[in-house]
Amino acid sequence: MNYTKIKTWIVEHNKIFIFWIILAFAIPISISAVLGIPIPKTLSLIVSTFTLEYFAVPVGIGLGLDPVFVLIVVTSVALSVVLLMFKIFDIVGKKSKRVSNFLSKSREKGQKSKIIQKYGVYGLVPAVPLLGFYVCPAIAWTLGWRRDYAVILIIIGFVFISTIMLLTSIGILGFVSN
Repeated sequence: MNYTKIKTWIVEHNKIFIFWIILAFAIPISISAVLGIPIPKTLSLIVSTFTLEYFAVPVGIGLGLDPVFVLIVVTSVALSVVLLMFKIFDIVGKKSKRVSNFLSKSREKGQKSKIIQKYGVYGLVPAVPLLGFYVCPAIAWTLGWRRDYAVILIIIGFVFISTIMLLTSIGILGFVSN
């Protein structure tokens, strides 16, 4: 057994996990503590974002959280998921011959697609509301799009649809409470 490879693998994965924890939990909870927002409500919003994606926005509004805070938390969680997904794909892509072969074939097929040729990486913005932030990194990674552009466009799409959900939630809750 090659213990150096195992040790390197463990260190690499721990760095990714720590970064994910900081972005998904530590930043929102820190902001929550500084602003005096109840941490259990913040944790509820974080967990809701993992499961409901942008549909967690009405949950945050329903919990009585500040709309700007809700948008910051859901965006932080979305960014953490997107970056984590890319890292996981990178690791699996490097370690697995099957995944490397799949990637090559998918890129060839993707280059032939008229929709992908027409919209390319910019298609990720409308894809977020349709497919979610779990699927978009897989598409971008599989097609070999520039990671920085893909992450930015996925987050733009997420903030856009989250803002729509936020405005809708505030409007609905305002209407119901009157």
